[in-house]
Amino acid sequence: MKKIALEHWLKPEQGNPKQPQLFCIFTDEPLFLTQGSDLYRTRLRLNSHFERQVIDADRSLDPQAFLALFSEVSLFGDLSLVELRLTQPKMNKDLAEAIDQVCRWMQQGQCDHCLLVTGPRLNKTQEKSAGFSSLLSTGTELVCKAITSANMAQWISQSAERLGLKMSPDGSNWLAERTEGNLLAAHQALEKLAVEHQGAISLEQVQHVASDAARYNVFDLGPSLLAADTRRISRMIDGLRAEGESTVLVLWALQEEIRAIRETRLQMHRGLPLAQACQQARIWGARQQHIGSALKRHNSASLEELTRWCYTAEKTIKGLLKGEPWTLLELIGMGIAGVSPPARIGIES
Repeated sequence: MKKIALEHWLKPEQGNPKQPQLFCIFTDEPLFLTQGSDLYRTRLRLNSHFERQVIDADRSLDPQAFLALFSEVSLFGDLSLVELRLTQPKMNKDLAEAIDQVCRWMQQGQCDHCLLVTGPRLNKTQEKSAGFSSLLSTGTELVCKAITSANMAQWISQSAERLGLKMSPDGSNWLAERTEGNLLAAHQALEKLAVEHQGAISLEQVQHVASDAARYNVFDLGPSLLAADTRRISRMIDGLRAEGESTVLVLWALQEEIRAIRETRLQMHRGLPLAQACQQARIWGARQQHIGSALKRHNSASLEELTRWCYTAEKTIKGLLKGEPWTLLELIGMGIAGVSPPARIGIES
C-alpha cells in the first residue's frame, strides 16, 4: 500500500514525475477532496493529454460498462482518466468484482488508463472489504489528516505559507475562531489575502479581508441549518442568490454541515461525550448549541440521501443535468433542517 500525506502532495514537484496510475482519496472534507483531485488531474495533464470520464457509483451504474472503459482505446488522447465517485464507503458485489479486475489488469501491465477513486473516509473494516482492499493495495492513497480545534490554527498557518503568506500566531488563531472549523471558509479567506498581500501579514489585515461586508454570509448558514430555522434558511439562501454568491460555495457550506453531523454521530458511537465529539468534528460556537437537535433528526439513511442530493446539485451546477441549482440548494438546506423534499423537483438528464 502506497500512501502520501496531503501536505506533501500539495508541495510543488520538481520536473514532471510520473503520476500514480491509480489514485484514491477517501475523506469527508470537501476542500481536501477538491484540492487532491484537482492537483492529480493537473499533474497528469503535464505528462499527457487525456480523455476524462466521470462515473458516479449510484444505482444506475453498470459494473460491466465500468469495466469496459478500461479496455477501450481513448479517442482524443493517449490515455483515459476514469473517475469513480463513491457516495458511501461501501460497494456492492458486482462493482467490487469489477474493481478487483481493473486492479489485476494494472498490476499485470495490461491497462494503460488511469483511475481516480474518491469517496467518504473509510474505517479499518471498510479498508479491508471487497473492492477497497484491492484499490488500496494496488494504488496510491492520499492521506488527509483530520483537522480539529487543536490543530486548526496550525493548518491555517501552513496553508497560508503555500500561498506565499506568513501568518502571525494571532492572525492564525483569530481566523480559526472566526471560521469555527470551516476549512473552506478559512481557505477562501487565505486566497483573498494572497490576492492583496504577500509575505508577512498583520492581524488587522487578516480581520479586514476575512470580515465580509455582505448582508448575507454563506458561512453564517451553519447555525440555522443545525437549529432547523427553516424561515431563516430560506431567507438566507434567497439573499445569497440575490447578492450573486457562488452556487459552488453555498453547496460546499451545506456539505460541511452534513459532514459535521455525520462525524459527530461517528464519534459518539465510538464512546465520546457530545462535547468531545463536537471538538473532533470541528463544531464550535453557535453550531455546537444546536448539534444535539440535528443528531435527533438524522440517521445514516437520511445523511446518505442528503449526500446524493448534493451530487445532483453539483451536476446541475456544472450543466450535466438540467434544472435550477438554487432550488436544489434550498432543498438540501431544508433537508438538513428535517424537511422532506417534494415528490417532483424538475431535474432532467
